[in-house]
Order: sequence, then structure tokens, then C-alpha cells
Amino acid sequence: MEFRGLMSASALAILMGAITPACADQSVVAFYKGRTIDLIVGYGTGGGYDTYARALAPFLAKNVPGAPQIVIRNMPGASSLTALRHVATAAARDGSVIGAFNPTLIAMSALEPGKVKLDFTSLTWIGNMSSDTKVCMFRTGVGLARLEDLKTKKASIGATGQGSGTIYGVILKHIFGDNVQVVTGYPSTNDIALAMERGEVDGMCTGWGVVEVTKPDWITRSFVNVLTQFAGQRDKRIASVPLIHEAALPVGMSEAVTFLTLSDTATRPFVGPPGVPADRAAALRRAFDTAMADSEFLAFAKKTNLDIDPTTGEDLAKIVRGIFATSPEALEFARKLYN
Repeated sequence: MEFRGLMSASALAILMGAITPACADQSVVAFYKGRTIDLIVGYGTGGGYDTYARALAPFLAKNVPGAPQIVIRNMPGASSLTALRHVATAAARDGSVIGAFNPTLIAMSALEPGKVKLDFTSLTWIGNMSSDTKVCMFRTGVGLARLEDLKTKKASIGATGQGSGTIYGVILKHIFGDNVQVVTGYPSTNDIALAMERGEVDGMCTGWGVVEVTKPDWITRSFVNVLTQFAGQRDKRIASVPLIHEAALPVGMSEAVTFLTLSDTATRPFVGPPGVPADRAAALRRAFDTAMADSEFLAFAKKTNLDIDPTTGEDLAKIVRGIFATSPEALEFARKLYN
């Protein structure tokens, strides 16, 4: 009798283990069916973040159990910090709100936690669409053909205030001194691009994929010269462009620059608030991963020149933890660069 009782308990445990995932899936379907998911984009329409979010939305929606609608809501401000704060602190934590933001805010949070006031390790990381390489480029009419030209010529770089234009522009300023001027205050990379075309600023620092998607004519008509790229190794798309690490960097700067560019391994991240129920978070991650492998999505991405190099939500969370594990010495040098 004792043996039979143990067998029954084991069988019950196995049965419950088999049923629980199905029950969880049904619960997720019930939650999302007929519901709308708000996808908060930290920039205005027309820029790189908006373009990627709008490309993702229909393919993510069809793979979330219950097939909810996904509505893009643009919330520009403070280089996407306004939107991220909304997602992290004000939005519903039930899986009905996700966000797209500028990942340079992750580095800023490690450098200035009192300013950003967000715990990135607590966010619900859903996935990342691309690992775009950041570059600094200038209008060809400015007369800058090589990075070394900044030793003798002055140039201005447009920036949003807290994004890649600011960080990488400041790095160039630390290397070349007053020959580099960083002009902040632009709402988005799209606004900086327009400013370049009007001749208001000489250059900008952004993802090369952004240029390929939003300004392909800059490439075909040689409107810009790309002087350097910020990465661990040269991007095959721009293999002739030197890495910033190939320049004569001041002592101690290299590790700090590496820290500042770590977040570029997650150029198009999507997150939910802290505390999203585990089954819904898992469903959103699975839907994202499935969307990234969808042949229809990949064909659309190729047609529209979207660079797709996805990272899972789990791996994205590991990258974030690695950023916050940077040594205090490197962080201190990075603060000097940033300020």
C-alpha cells in the first residue's frame, strides 16, 4: 500500500508538471486576447528607434498568445529617458506595456545613478533586434577625410543630449580638445541629420545601421566621411574605417571607452517594467525570438535595409549585468570622459 501511494504521488506530480505549462499558456492567452499592448518609443517618428519598433510590432503581435494588437506610442524626451522612466515606474506591470529606448542610458546609469534613477537589472528584458556599430561621420564638404584631420581642423557634432552623439562626441573632444565642439539639444537623430544637411552642424555620431536605413542616399552620393567606429572589431560593412582603439588614446582611456561601448551590443533593446508576471514575460520573449526568425519579417527587413542581429532577452539581461560589473577604476575614467 505504501508503495502504491508513492507511485500515485509521483504520477500526480508528473501529471501536474505536464498540465502547468498548458494552464500557464491558457492564462496568457486569456490575458492578451482582445487586449492592446502599448509599445512606447523614446523618440519621435521617422528616426531609427521608431523605424525598428514599427517593423517589429506586427510580427511580435502575431506571435504573442492571444494575438493582441500592438500600438506604437512615441514619447520623446531626454534621449528616451522620459519614455523609459514611464515604462519602468509608471506603466502597468502586467505585460501590457513595453518600451524601446537608447541603450546609452545603461552606461549613463552606471556613471550617474542619481541622475538616471533607474535599476536596469530589475527591468524585464524582452530582446534586442540589432547590434549596430556606432560611428562618427562628417559632411564631406567639411574637409575631414581621416580621424587625424581633427588635430588641425575644427568641427561640430550634433547630439541629443544623452545619446551616442554626446558620448562619442565627448570622446573625440577629449582626444582632440577644442577642435571638437559637441552641440546638444536636438530631439532625435533625424533632427541632427536634417541639421547636417542644412549645414548647421558638421557631423554626428550614430549607428551605421541608422544611416543605411534612414539616409541611404548619404552613402550613394558620398555625403559623409566616416572617420571612426566604436567597437571591439571592425564592422564588415565599413571594414576600411578604423576603430577608435586604433587611435593614440590617452593612458587609461581604452578600458573606459570599452565600457561606454558595451551597450552597443544591444542597439535596439525592448523592455518591460519590473515585475511583469513570469508567464507573460516568457511569452513576450518567445514571441520576440520567433518574430526575429520569421521568414516574412526577415524578407521585410532585407527589403527595408534593417540590420537584424538579435539577442534574446536572457542574454540581454546578462549583458546589462556585465555593464554594471565594470571596475570602479574604469568607471571613474569614464566619468571624466562623460563630463
